Amino acid sequence: MKPILLATGLSLGRGGRRLVRDLDLQIRPGECWMVIGPNGSGKTTLLKAIAGLMAAEAGDIQLSGTSLRELDARQRALRLGLVFQHGNAGLHNSTLELVMSGHHPRRRHWWDTPGEIETAQQALTEVGLGGLARQDSQTLSGGELRRAEIARLLVQDPTLALLDEPFNHLDIGQQVAMIRLLKRHFLRPQHALLMVVHDLNMVTQAASHCLLLYGDGRWAAGPVAEIATRETLSALYHYPVEEYRAPGGPLWTVAWEPESQG
Repeated sequence: MKPILLATGLSLGRGGRRLVRDLDLQIRPGECWMVIGPNGSGKTTLLKAIAGLMAAEAGDIQLSGTSLRELDARQRALRLGLVFQHGNAGLHNSTLELVMSGHHPRRRHWWDTPGEIETAQQALTEVGLGGLARQDSQTLSGGELRRAEIARLLVQDPTLALLDEPFNHLDIGQQVAMIRLLKRHFLRPQHALLMVVHDLNMVTQAASHCLLLYGDGRWAAGPVAEIATRETLSALYHYPVEEYRAPGGPLWTVAWEPESQG
């Protein structure tokens, strides 16, 4: 099966530091990838490079067989959608107008069609914000803005959805609802998910594959069951991680140590 994303020999740096060295990554239709690693290890940098928002130091990125360098902004937006780590409500638009902007890559007209409005309203309903369509997007809470941005991603419907810490500001119930919604929408033929997260249990419970970034150039990628082990996760975070068995898969917790009394 032809990969949606093919990255070969990808090297990334920031501030004079080499974060990722010679990364080879293939994401195929129907896969849900999650990227984990310590702070500053290059997770956001990787997503920006894949989205074409920053240049890699070396290597190549292909989307469905076409080099990223050969795609203009509209073509990239048809293939890639990005939810940033920090939300941005933009201008004083309504929440519905914020979500409607997901239609732009496919638009050939300047007006809002009834079908586009219906699609955006439906997306808002799916994320639990159906009653806030007319509310000024500037007045949304952090969690509401995050869900509105996910609704915009649903409307955009890119081949590969990129999300950078998409569940911050969300309570545990909303996190579960949003990951289920994203998987239902994007894990279908010719679509895939790539998300940066910090929750190890979300990786083992919801992802099919994971990418570990160590921040010193090293990386590991593959199916979750092979990559997310006690040994690799403990080495990744430089702290012991303990595994507990659960019906849906392993659960992880930090091995807390008593504080010194001296």
